Amino acid sequence: MASTFDNNLRLREMGTGDESGTWGARTNENLELIGEAFGFGTEAVSGTSHTTTIANGATDPGRAMYLKYTGSLSSACTITLAPDTISKLWFIENATSGSQNIIIKQGSGSTVTIPASSTKLVYSDGAGSGAAMVDALDKIDLGTNAKLNDSGIASANSTTTLINKSIDSDNNTITNIVDADIKATAAIAFSKMADLTASRALVSDSNGDLVVSAVTSTELGYLDGVSSAIQTQLNAKGTSSFSGSYTDLSNKPTIPTNNNQLSNGAGYLTSSTQVSNSSYSNNTTNGGYIRLTSGLQICWCTKYHSYYGTTWTFPRAFNSAFTAGSVADLRNTNPGDGTGCIYSASTSGFSYTSSVPSGYSYLIAVGY
Repeated sequence: MASTFDNNLRLREMGTGDESGTWGARTNENLELIGEAFGFGTEAVSGTSHTTTIANGATDPGRAMYLKYTGSLSSACTITLAPDTISKLWFIENATSGSQNIIIKQGSGSTVTIPASSTKLVYSDGAGSGAAMVDALDKIDLGTNAKLNDSGIASANSTTTLINKSIDSDNNTITNIVDADIKATAAIAFSKMADLTASRALVSDSNGDLVVSAVTSTELGYLDGVSSAIQTQLNAKGTSSFSGSYTDLSNKPTIPTNNNQLSNGAGYLTSSTQVSNSSYSNNTTNGGYIRLTSGLQICWCTKYHSYYGTTWTFPRAFNSAFTAGSVADLRNTNPGDGTGCIYSASTSGFSYTSSVPSGYSYLIAVGY
């Protein structure tokens, strides 16, 4: 009967009548491999996957109880421990460079991730294709007398004095500190407190807690230099012998008595001009304009035309735009029986038609 290796250390199991005359050598071989299983082994890995297979009846680093993986990694590496029927305990160290995890697996079951520069105690369940790796220390209870570096281990339920220890996680919460627990000489800087709304006065709320008020630092600064009660000062200022008479006022303003004492304001009439026929070569008998400081300008004219209309040049051109105009015939016969049409206009004038071959028309233009 041939030898088999169906055991967790892959040792040679000799069958009846097998290995005649070599049982001593095979026994020594197995003893050496058992010793190897209690020792230290190292294996280099690379890439994103690697398989460690324990050799049948031969020396192999994967058999060692303490297995150290080395090599350079640029990404996490999944390491499969084979065969998947082995149930075994390992200390596995991730000594690879590159700050990458190694992921230990056996079959399709659970895996154990070991960060760089870390060691974990793991075991395989040897369940075949669905075999799993388990973190052996995940639920370990170290007991009340356990120590780390010759010092007791503080638990959540123990009363322990921490000396020169830092709690630096944002999620750590201490709920039972009272004023007496803080040294009088601690001199905690206010900058360690949560930031408040800038440039606001602080008040205490109904619970006695410090809160931000609606009063700004600028408003609070108005109190600088106040030497007595403000309301008392206001009451004193409010007392007056003013009878309602203009003569009781101090620093009396001058009341204007004629128009030239008034300063012009927005919307007041700023200029006007009345022109005569002799001022224009385009037969303007009467014309003028009004322009306001708002930009509004109105031009007018009584103009003679010799043949059903003509062109009128405004007495003052509009600065920006001509917006509206009107033409009305001026005659004594058939009043109202006539039409006028503006057919071309610009900021400097417009051309128009009349219902009479010659005569006068009233003209108005509006713009700004």
